[in-house]
Amino acid sequence: MLKATIDFKAQMAEARRTQILMGAAQVFSKKGYHQATTKEIAEAAEVAEGTIYNYFDNKHELLMAMMELLGKWSLEGVVRENPPNDPKDFLTTLLHDLYQLLQERGDFAAPILAEILTDVELRQTLYQQLAKPIATYAEEYLETHTPSSSLRRKDPIIMAYTLMGAMLLNSMLKATNLDPRYSQISAEAMIEQTVSLFLDNLRANRELAWFVS
Repeated sequence: MLKATIDFKAQMAEARRTQILMGAAQVFSKKGYHQATTKEIAEAAEVAEGTIYNYFDNKHELLMAMMELLGKWSLEGVVRENPPNDPKDFLTTLLHDLYQLLQERGDFAAPILAEILTDVELRQTLYQQLAKPIATYAEEYLETHTPSSSLRRKDPIIMAYTLMGAMLLNSMLKATNLDPRYSQISAEAMIEQTVSLFLDNLRANRELAWFVS
């Protein structure tokens, strides 16, 4: 009974913590990290302002916690014990999960991306908890599921980050409507074309390696 009570309290505390982070994300996205106040965050989260300080010491801790939670959600989506053997299926699933993450948690991503150029700690956390785990997962897959001749002139690290970067940029353009033409392109088509361009490059490289060998 005691353990159940402790577990329930821990779940309630985690739910309240997430509630505060969601409120902070809304305010950060609307007003910017530096202009936001804890009073506005409390109003958005529907909690007393003092409640925020039961979980976080300051706004920077809020931002770091948002990054950690974003990283946790991303790993839950993309790390799989039995990835498909077909690289096309694997990459399509990986990019779909990344796109879904951005769609569902874009309110967290926006203020983080706005601050990474000036906040060294946030930048390191973004790399360690989000970019590196996903890229490492993709690197390992490419090394084990792609013919060696395709990788002869390619570095899996660059390939993995190039794929992620292309997906993130295209997703951002589509989500923000900076380029209205993206409104005519479905998420499925965007992912399919990104994967095709990536695999076509590998196939061309393999054919070139065979030709010159």
